[in-house]
Amino acid sequence: MPELPEVETIRRQIAPHLEGRRIVQSWADVERITRPSVHEFMARTRDQRVERALRRGKQMYFTLQGGDVLLIHLGMSGRLHVEPGTDVHVPLAHVHGVLVLDSGQRVVFSDPRTFGELAVVSDLSFLDRLGREPFDEDFDEEEIAQRLRARRTPLKAALLDQRLVAGIGNIYADEICFLGGVKPHLTASSVSLQRLRRVVAHILPVLQHAIDAQGATTSPTGRYYDLFGQSGEFLPHVYGRTGEPCDRCGTTIRRGLLGRGKSARSYHYCPRCQR
Repeated sequence: MPELPEVETIRRQIAPHLEGRRIVQSWADVERITRPSVHEFMARTRDQRVERALRRGKQMYFTLQGGDVLLIHLGMSGRLHVEPGTDVHVPLAHVHGVLVLDSGQRVVFSDPRTFGELAVVSDLSFLDRLGREPFDEDFDEEEIAQRLRARRTPLKAALLDQRLVAGIGNIYADEICFLGGVKPHLTASSVSLQRLRRVVAHILPVLQHAIDAQGATTSPTGRYYDLFGQSGEFLPHVYGRTGEPCDRCGTTIRRGLLGRGKSARSYHYCPRCQR
């Protein structure tokens, strides 16, 4: 569930605990979510000083003094928290990684659904495949609108394409479409350029609002928690509110599906506000 605002919130929270600190020892236990292997992950992070805590899209990463980069991807249910302790063994369910720091604290990575990832890499070129970073100075709204106009996929699917804009996920794609007044399931190329400009104009405000609120508040089953175990205060207009009245016009919020099977994605919209 964590999207750009949630990942950015956690990055800001964890940076003071990690930057400038040395990793005394590390531990991981799930080969499937640890690259290049559990053994090499522990060997290449141990005794390394963390230089900077950074983010690109939904990817959080930490540069290490020796030249490697520590990647932490939260996936669907991943969570980080910092606690006092110098032991890598944490007696809690679903803990799959621990970093013990020279500050006497440890960073604990838990992930019940194991869709997240812990990795150590020497090359970040894979991040070049991501699209525009919304908060970069060269983020060009007109370019994004023009590229959306050429897409023959549903508008929400186009917004979710990380090669177009990095960091937008299910929650914020629905919100951007709602505020732009366009149904998410319409083919992007069928929407006028004027309306697409209006949609794109809401990308930065929505993401910034969510960051200021430290992430979204959603249903208990999909809730995210920050470094301190708190949920965000961003309340979506439509996402996760199927059957509830629109907070603008009172019309019942509807839900639909894009695609079929396991790859299907839901979308939420107000039939009146999004004509």
